[in-house]
Amino acid sequence: MCSHTLNNMERSTQALWDPLLSDEDQDALKPEAHTVSYPKGATLMKINEHSDYVVYLRSGHVKSCTSDPRAIFGIHGPGSVLGDLAPLTGEPRSADLVALTPIDVLHIPGDRFIKFLLVNPQTHLAVTQRLAKRVREMSEVQEESFMTSERRLARAMLRIIDSGIGKEGENGLVIAGFTQDDLADLARISRESVSAVIRQFKTRGTIATGRVRFTIRDTAAIEALAMRRDRSLI
Repeated sequence: MCSHTLNNMERSTQALWDPLLSDEDQDALKPEAHTVSYPKGATLMKINEHSDYVVYLRSGHVKSCTSDPRAIFGIHGPGSVLGDLAPLTGEPRSADLVALTPIDVLHIPGDRFIKFLLVNPQTHLAVTQRLAKRVREMSEVQEESFMTSERRLARAMLRIIDSGIGKEGENGLVIAGFTQDDLADLARISRESVSAVIRQFKTRGTIATGRVRFTIRDTAAIEALAMRRDRSLI
């Protein structure tokens, strides 16, 4: 039995079934908030855009990214609240938000979202906790500049796994829609380095590759290489 199966199923379950807003919460935000569907590749927010709406991801996956320089900052799955800093700070967007798959979202006006948080302390706390997690993740990304390309790519793959975007297949967890350029943007290494590391992973049987997809066959090996550990900032 492949060592990937239990860990990946647990991660996918948490990513898909730990929503920040319940159905009742979403109903309470209406009619000011409204649902919208977007196709794969659609841009929901643009860097430097002055807007204050918040997006609640009901289904599908999106990435936060920039094109100059090229970088992917995060992969976000169902149950995520995105763009929540803008209504709090009044500052422009810091990244693009692009659909990786077809998605359904709830568009929430910034002032309505803030009012909702003020009368729902549990949700307010959950939003704060997720913001703190994102700050920690960005701090860890900065630390990665001192790591080897192999370790940085392994950590990038774990972030993709944690998003819940993978699908269980006969030979492992299938991650579709990611090119080697995407992996380079997420790991912040060169395309050539990604190709070299992937060849090593394939030789060891850790992953298999296909057209715009790869299969994680041994998550334990990826985790060991990434030397992943959870810790506080202080």
